[in-house]
Amino acid sequence: MRGAWTPKLDDKSRLTLPAKYRAELTDEVTVVCEQERCLAIYAKAVLDAMMEPVNAAPSTLRDVREYQRWTQYRAEDATPDKQGRVTITPSQRTWAGLDRDVVVIGAGNRLEVWNPEQWEAYSSALDAKFADFDGEIVPRS
Repeated sequence: MRGAWTPKLDDKSRLTLPAKYRAELTDEVTVVCEQERCLAIYAKAVLDAMMEPVNAAPSTLRDVREYQRWTQYRAEDATPDKQGRVTITPSQRTWAGLDRDVVVIGAGNRLEVWNPEQWEAYSSALDAKFADFDGEIVPRS
């Protein structure tokens, strides 16, 4: 998923998904709180596949238990309505600092939902970091 949009949450805290990705996201999606204080919207099957190794890790390890809890306790499965809207919960809005205006960006296998001011600051830092970057992104195995 690629691009950026500036929709508004409606009075019921629903976000209208970008039209060009609604076909990909017509079935169940999961809205999760992500690092950098944004939200992510994944097709549920994509997130479930990503979480398989985490969920299969031994729960006897504290970091495993804590990461499982952190990623899942505010996560919400949803089926977009006929207008392609999903509800953003109060705890998700608080985490991401969302009010009515939001920025939605495509981030590969997900959409991210940002507070506009936080996105502006964060994307400026990304521009500074990657404008002249010539290193490796994916570590060698």
